Amino acid sequence: MIGPPEEIALPSRASGELNLGDLPKLSPEEAQLLSRHFEVFTETTNRLVAAHQHLQRQVCSLMEELEAKNRELEGVNQALARKILETEEVREFLDRVIDSMQSGLAAFDPDGNLTRINRSAREILGWVDETPARFEDLVGSGDARPPLRVPLADGQPRSGEMRLRGRDGRSVLARFTAVPLTPGAEGEPGDCGTLLAFEDLSRLRLLEEKVRRSGRLAALGELAAGVAHEMRNPLATMRGFLQLLPTEFEDPEFREECSTRLIREIDRLARLTDSLLELSRPIRVEGVSVDLRELVEEVLAEQKEALRAEGIEVSREFKEAPPPQLDRDRIKQVLLNLVLNARQAISGEGRIHVRLGTRREAWGADERETLLAFLTVQDNGRGIEAGHLESIFDPFFTTKDGGTGLGLALCHRIVEEHGGAIRVESEVDRGSAFTLYFPLEPRGD
Repeated sequence: MIGPPEEIALPSRASGELNLGDLPKLSPEEAQLLSRHFEVFTETTNRLVAAHQHLQRQVCSLMEELEAKNRELEGVNQALARKILETEEVREFLDRVIDSMQSGLAAFDPDGNLTRINRSAREILGWVDETPARFEDLVGSGDARPPLRVPLADGQPRSGEMRLRGRDGRSVLARFTAVPLTPGAEGEPGDCGTLLAFEDLSRLRLLEEKVRRSGRLAALGELAAGVAHEMRNPLATMRGFLQLLPTEFEDPEFREECSTRLIREIDRLARLTDSLLELSRPIRVEGVSVDLRELVEEVLAEQKEALRAEGIEVSREFKEAPPPQLDRDRIKQVLLNLVLNARQAISGEGRIHVRLGTRREAWGADERETLLAFLTVQDNGRGIEAGHLESIFDPFFTTKDGGTGLGLALCHRIVEEHGGAIRVESEVDRGSAFTLYFPLEPRGD
C-alpha cells in the first residue's frame, strides 16, 4: 500500500543540502496561502488514505465471499455429479430390466417415430441388427394404427390382439397393451407418445392347437373305447344266440327267447347309435320365452303314472322367475332325463323334490354378478360317490347297470349351448341334486 508522504521533500542543491537561508523570502500573504494549500493537500491525502483503506476492506470482503461461493459451488457440483452418476446407474438398471423383459416393448413419440425398443421386441420381430424407424415398420399399414392413436385420445390404455410385421415381412400374432406416455407426475394425457408392450402369440397358438388336437384325439379314443364297450355286450349276446341257432332252432322256447333277446339287443344298439348321433351333431338352439314352471308340470304329468307305480312322491317349491330364452324341446329333454335318473336312483319308495327360483351370483369368465333362473331336481336315492362327481358328465361314464353314460353328457352339452350351466351335489345314501342355471340378463359383451 502507498501511504502519505511523511514529509514534503524540498528540492536540494546539486552541491549539498538545502539551508533555510536558501528558501525564498515569502510575504505574509504568500505564507498564509501556502499554509492553506498545504492544509488542503493534507486533508485530500487523508481522504485518499481512508478511501484506499475502505476499498481494501471491500476487496477483502469480496474475496472472502467469492471463496465461500466457490466452496458452495464446488459442493453443488459434487452433489450434481453424484446425482448424474446415480441417474446413469438408474438408467442402466432400467435398461437392463427392460432388455430382460420377456415381453416386447417399444416406445413411440406422437408422430409414430420409434424412441425405444427392447431386446425381446427385436427378437420377436427379427430386428436384431437393424432398428425400425417408425410404428409402421412394426405393423405395416392402416388397421393396426388405432392402438397407437386411441390411447392418447382419452388417456386410457388399450389391450387386444393384432398382427405385427417382422423384419422379413412375416406376420406375428401378438397380444398387446398400448399405454399413453404422460409428461409429468400428474398422470394427465399429453403429447409424449405411446408405450406398446406385446407378447408373441404364435407359439402359444401352436401349443394350444397341439393341446386341442391331443384333447380331440384323447376324446376320440375315449369315445371309441366307450362305443366298443357298449356294443360288445349286445353283440356278444347276439353272437351267442346265433351260434346256438343251428342246433336249437327246433325248440320253440329257444326261438321265442332268441327273437326277443335279439330284438332287445338290436334296440339297445339303435338307442346307442341315436345317442351318439345326438351327442356328435351340432345343437341348434332356437330360443323362446319358456315358462319353467309349466315345463316342469308337463314333464311330471307325463311321468305321473310311473312315479305313482314306483311309490315315489313328488314335491314342488316354486318361486316367481322370469321366463328365460330357451329351446323348449331341448330343455324338456334335459328335464325328462333328470327325472328319469332320479327315479332310477330311488330303490322302492322315495321322494323327488323340484325347486324353481332366481338368484344372483358371479357368472361367466369375468364373474360379473348376474340374475339367474335355477331349476333343481333332487332325490333321496342312493347318491353318487365323491370320486365320481367330476366325471359324471363325461360320455359313457355311468354307475347304472345297462346305462350308456350318454344321457348326462348330452344334458350338459344342451345346457351349455344355452349359455347356462348344470351342477350336481350328491352324498352316498342320501341322494343327489342336479341344478340347471340360465342367465336372465343380457351379457352385453
